[in-house]
Amino acid sequence: MVDQSASSPQLLLLATGGTIAGRADKSTSLNAYIAGAMAGSELLQELPQLQELAQVQVEQLTNLDSADLQFQHWIQLVKRIREALAQSPELAGVVITHGTNTLEETAWLLELLIDDPRPVVLVGAMRPATALSADGPLNLFQAVQVACSPQACGHGVLVVMDSQIHGARAVTKVATQGVGAFQSPDVGPLGWVDDGGVHLPVAPSSRSVPFATLVLPAQWPEVAILYGCVDPSLAMVSALFREGVKGVVWTGTGAGQLSAGELEAIKTWPGVLPLMLRSSRCGSGPVHPSELQDELGLLPAGILNPQKARILLILALMAGMERAELSALLASFAINA
Repeated sequence: MVDQSASSPQLLLLATGGTIAGRADKSTSLNAYIAGAMAGSELLQELPQLQELAQVQVEQLTNLDSADLQFQHWIQLVKRIREALAQSPELAGVVITHGTNTLEETAWLLELLIDDPRPVVLVGAMRPATALSADGPLNLFQAVQVACSPQACGHGVLVVMDSQIHGARAVTKVATQGVGAFQSPDVGPLGWVDDGGVHLPVAPSSRSVPFATLVLPAQWPEVAILYGCVDPSLAMVSALFREGVKGVVWTGTGAGQLSAGELEAIKTWPGVLPLMLRSSRCGSGPVHPSELQDELGLLPAGILNPQKARILLILALMAGMERAELSALLASFAINA
């Protein structure tokens, strides 16, 4: 008799908690539950169908609500993925179970740091594991499908939710409830996955990973996000500048517009200005260069939302990038978007 497992793809599953591992007192409780209450090994036990797809090795990195993730958890995650891919050529890919609140941020961080053609796939759930019609089991099954698929190689870090396959740069959580809460507003999903297989276009011949060799320090530079609104608090601006933050992401109105008061606060600041990016509060659409705002060092973030722009800025500061280098990097993203 042939041992089917001998020919099955080998996969590493890194569990970090979230709603996909959440538990409630009642099956009808969709909001009142404890995230990260179940171990990754329990998720596998509840989904024996995964044995049809791969030999899955599970490791529990942490087990919490993704709103409580800290930089130390990211350091651990990046280190483990880099090690696994470097030391295990037989590994088909990596799946990460993750809370949905900050899933897109972790995906984008890994997109900028992990240089390997094999799939790294993040997956979560909008309903706890104990809920009626829990979406986690199918999401996880399909994430493993994608991670084991040759079609997924070369596409960078992927997010699988509700049968859709998203790229890390554009994907974002757009709703507080509902299984279809993840979208890629500016570009749409890369593909989809179902019982017919993984459906993706041909991967690009090359992929830029700007921080592939970056060694993550224990202490990360502080980067703040300021939110644009009517009559914004300029005290917040001066407080951050006085505190000496290394970077600021401005969540501008419209296409990344700052108010006259905010621009004046930047223009008249007597000290050294932090590295700054302009994003938008709109949820979709690009932020383009603006001569007036660019002169003040406010670089446009393109289609990056504020939380992703912050991650890029943090890594750029770690790498010692100057404003001109960061501007060139942002321009390359716009070309490749």
